[in-house]
Amino acid sequence: MSERKKIILILVYVIATVQFVWCYLWLTRPYVNTLLYEQGLERMPFQGRSLMMLPLRWAHGSGLLASLVTPFSKSQFWFPKPVAPEVVVQAAIDVFCLLAAGYLTTKIYQASSSRRLLTPMVYPLLLVACGATYVMHTVQNFRFVYDLPSLAFFAAAMYLLYFRWHWIYFAGLFVVATMNRETTLLLLPLFLLNGAVVGGRVRWRRMVRLRSFAVVMPLAMFWAVWQIFVRHVFAGNASEFYPRIDWNVKSLLFPQAWPQMLSACGYLLMFVVVMRRKIRDPQLEAWLWLLPIWFGFMFVYGILIETRVFGELIPLIVCSTMLIVEDGLLARMTKPARVPALEMASGPGSSREAREAA
Repeated sequence: MSERKKIILILVYVIATVQFVWCYLWLTRPYVNTLLYEQGLERMPFQGRSLMMLPLRWAHGSGLLASLVTPFSKSQFWFPKPVAPEVVVQAAIDVFCLLAAGYLTTKIYQASSSRRLLTPMVYPLLLVACGATYVMHTVQNFRFVYDLPSLAFFAAAMYLLYFRWHWIYFAGLFVVATMNRETTLLLLPLFLLNGAVVGGRVRWRRMVRLRSFAVVMPLAMFWAVWQIFVRHVFAGNASEFYPRIDWNVKSLLFPQAWPQMLSACGYLLMFVVVMRRKIRDPQLEAWLWLLPIWFGFMFVYGILIETRVFGELIPLIVCSTMLIVEDGLLARMTKPARVPALEMASGPGSSREAREAA
């Protein structure tokens, strides 16, 4: 692809990302009260996901941002709701996180693909999957300020693992991402699964290597200490931290909840699970074993019809989908053309005579 076409595609992707974030902020409802969150007074466990407090506090006290958002109020058609400085900062963070997640996902796809046929489609598919996962809801249509940053953190972690960066980078990312959302605990089994892939093959015994646990155990201890710390700091806050098993059992039993639950990752989760044998990359194939672990964790602590709880899986699912589709395309491209049976049996001369007789 020429450089000019690449630049045009990038511009289209950026515009599409801005439109997605615009819709995301306008069509969903914030479940977390921003002012309470900034002050450390919001309900737990939401308040414990405290990384985004820093930019929101800065936005709230910024006179420059307050003056910059004033023109938005003059365009009631495009901005029917009040635009606070915190919304502008959240929008900027979300655009950056989506672009980063898309870029890293594309890099993983390019490295895992033999032909890279579908490279231009990776980012659009990621946006579509995000739209279905974070916006396209009939009930529980909530947004949380830390959701898209969490998506970017997971995409970055997958990038570091896939390209075998030194574990210290993964550890540093894990520490920061844990302050954003506690689902980083699920990065630890992903780290172990990644360690099981050696020489292009999955060797399950290598999951339990002492070397891998020397990284995982300290990070798990940090995760536990951080959870204890935030629960101590915000012990006086109201809490919504309790198991959601009853809620999720009801959702699974009611057919009207199924379409929304299946929309997680753009309806591609089941597709990838069913077609997983078509994935030719051993690392991504091994990573798919994270799915049952993730589902079990969210079945207890998440709300399944809030499909945002599966959002961090989007980079993995998008890459897997691209590889499955590419495998099908390559199979068709390399399949020999079929020759009509009559011509094969009669030979060239007989075929010509038959046509003349007709």
